[in-house]
Parts: sequence; C-alpha cells; structure tokens
Amino acid sequence: MKVGTEKIDYQDMRNQVNGSLPAIKRAMRHGGPLPLLVTCKTSQIDILGWLKSHPVYPRLYWYDRDGDVEIGGFGSLVSVSEDNPTRLSAAFDKLSGIVDRHPQKGLVRFLGGTCFFPREKRDKRWEGFPLLWFVLPKVVMLRKNGEFFVSVGVLLENHESEDDIFARILRSFEKGKAKGLSPIRSEFPEVITRTDYPNYEGWKDNINTSLEKIDKGEIDKVVLARRTDLTFKEAVEAVDYVHALKRANDRCYFFLFQPRQRTAFLGATPERLLKIEKNRLSSEAVSGTVARGADSDDDRHRGDWLLENQKELSEQRFVRDDLIAKFCIIAKEIEIPELPEIVKLANVQHLVSKVSGVLRNGISIGQMVSSLHPTAAVAGCPASAAIGLIERLEPFSRGWYAGPVGIISHELTEMAVGIRSSLLIDRVVSLFTGAGIVKGSTPESEWEEIEDKMRTAFKILSRGRA
Repeated sequence: MKVGTEKIDYQDMRNQVNGSLPAIKRAMRHGGPLPLLVTCKTSQIDILGWLKSHPVYPRLYWYDRDGDVEIGGFGSLVSVSEDNPTRLSAAFDKLSGIVDRHPQKGLVRFLGGTCFFPREKRDKRWEGFPLLWFVLPKVVMLRKNGEFFVSVGVLLENHESEDDIFARILRSFEKGKAKGLSPIRSEFPEVITRTDYPNYEGWKDNINTSLEKIDKGEIDKVVLARRTDLTFKEAVEAVDYVHALKRANDRCYFFLFQPRQRTAFLGATPERLLKIEKNRLSSEAVSGTVARGADSDDDRHRGDWLLENQKELSEQRFVRDDLIAKFCIIAKEIEIPELPEIVKLANVQHLVSKVSGVLRNGISIGQMVSSLHPTAAVAGCPASAAIGLIERLEPFSRGWYAGPVGIISHELTEMAVGIRSSLLIDRVVSLFTGAGIVKGSTPESEWEEIEDKMRTAFKILSRGRA
C-alpha cells in the first residue's frame, strides 16, 4: 500500500499497535476511551492538494509561521466542543487531560479554536462553529522539519481484539491514500457584489463615537472591525483560497477549519497569541500599521515613519503594556524588548514587541488563553469597556474572528490570533479586519488601513493572482 510514493510497512504498523495497546488500555481505566494512533513516514506530498482530494468533513489545516510544521487532517477521531461560556475553562482542561494522559505523546495533536467573545450574541452565519471546538482528525498528513508522515487513529472499544483494531487501522490508512491529488485552482468565480458592514458613513459614525469616549477618558483604545461580504457567481473552494493566501503572504500562520462542505473559517494571520515549548511561554504585541512602499526606498522610509510616529507608537505601547501586565500573572523571568521592531507583510508593515518568560507552576492552557485573550491588539483597553463598545457599535457578530486558533499537543502548543480571516458560506465570503482607534485616529485613515490589510484577499478573490 502507498500513501505518497512509498510502501507502508505493515509489520511496523502491527508493531505500533501491539506496542502501544497495553499502555493505552491502562490509561483508559482512569478516564474513559482513548484513541490508538499509528504513524508512518511517507514521501513528499502537497498537503493542501491531498486534503482537497479527500472531501471528508471536518477538514482542518494548520501551517506555522516559521514554516516548520504543516498539518492537514480530515474526519473527527476525538472532538472537544463547548457552547456554554461558563465552561470553556473546563473544555480546555478536558483537552489537556486527553493530551497529558495519552501514552503516545508525540502523536496527539488537536487543531481548533475559540470565538472572540463567548458572551456575544452570535448570528446564524456562525452555525457550525461552537464557542470552542478542537478536533483530533482521523487521518493526518504532517510535514515536520522537512519530513512527511501520515497518521491514522481509531477510538478503542472494550474487548476488541488486536486483529480487529489492526483491521480498522488499515481501513483508515486506505482512506488516507493519495489516489491522485485534486488540482489547486488559482482563479476564483466572478464576484457579483461587495457589501461593507458598516458602510463608510456608518464607519465614520463609529470612529467619531469612539474618539468621544477616548477624549472623555472612558477608554484608551478600541479596535473596531469591518466585515466585507463578497458574493460570487459560484461557491469558493476553501482549500484553493488557503493555497492562494500562502502564495501571496510571508511570515503568517495559515489555518482552515471546515466543519462541513461550503462552510469554512480560514485565514493568514501574522499574530501569535501564545507558544509553549517545555515551560517557556512567548507572545507578542502587534499594533501600529503602515502600507508597504512603492519601492525599496519608499518602503524603508515608511518603516522609519512607523518607528517615529507618535500615534502609532502610542497604539503599540497600549498593546505592549497590556500584554506585559497579563504576562506577569502567568509567567516569571519575563524578557521584554526596549523598543518595538518592524515586521513586513505582503501589503503592510507592523510594529511588534516580542515578550517571553518562564511559565509559572500549575498554569493550565485554559488559564493562559483566558489571561492573554483578548489582547489590546484586537479588543482595546481597558478590555471590558472596549468590548462593550465593540458590541454596541459593530453591526455583526465577530464569531471566531480575532479569536485564538491553533494546535494543542504535548510537544508544542501554539495559538495565533484569528485576524485577516474569512468566513465562507456557500457563495458568500466574509472578510474580517480591524483597526485600532486611539487619540489622533481619523475615519479616513482607519478605513484606508483596513483596505490595505484586505488588499491581498481582494486581489486573490478578484480572479487574479495577488
């Protein structure tokens, strides 16, 4: 049997089953059913093309910002979801419990995310996306440090023989075979309409209301988002869209969460919420924006302007100081840069301050997420007042936009902030992007900033290459 172009070693698979089964059964005595996973090295393969060739749902995809890890998966072996805002911490604990007690430490990788604000009133557009949803896929294709692996799993049942388990493993491997990759298309259907929520007049009203709150000292900063709906002649294929985003963007996390056909949340985000390696926690404050230049000299001048502009530096300080205050609760030995640095993306440049520290003892993943999210980069500060204003002014539900998305595993847990993202429902693609409003902001400049941030997606979806 082949997955890429290499034969799978049946005996090695059998050995993995026989070697792992006793330990997994012992672990099941103290917490319920667990999956058994088998992994085999395979040849190089286009993971997005492989994923597209398997129209099995849910489909999930994660590509880390450094390009070291890429994961595509389909089907749900184990799913943890929660729609009660008071039980999100317990859901994270359930995830951690499965990861921690599973004997196959290196194979259990959950992909998923959470909403921006659990208590917001969600609209029907976000059906299929619970407040929290993480999935351990049935079949996974993994690229890690240049090597490719295919993994499959089965949920163990009581009194099942090794032969029966192995037979189910083989059937799952059969489903993961690359019988011919589906072609990735670089052009998309024709755009019929574009609608902005709010429109420009509504945006001006929202910015002016926010500036009044800032002048009165009620808030220091608020991040207001815009949703732009593009209606197409035909449905947009989510995997094609992610592939196009990868071609057009550098230094981004790429993600796809597709619970069913023609419904998907995906994006290309530059912003890390948290990364945990061993006991070290890292995050970053991303705030302050200018468009890329027309040439290298113009680009450099714009970067210099960003490092000197008081309005942009003020916005960056709000986010940086907010992050440091949150970090002190969950970490120690914190390393903080004196000055922000520039990160250059396809169409914009940002100010970034990277923060890291040693995780305090006993801090769970749920505590980390609830402590750090939402950052001042996507909500504002103070957070409670900013979120209240967002709920009052924004004419749509954020859903998973600007929420934490990523991977939870024993060896690595990393979550990005789900900005520069899109919700696909049938023939409508909703683009979400926000802008930080501080003293000195103007409706015109912030509208144009959002246009700059959306420009790559606009180019991709307008039937041309970005």
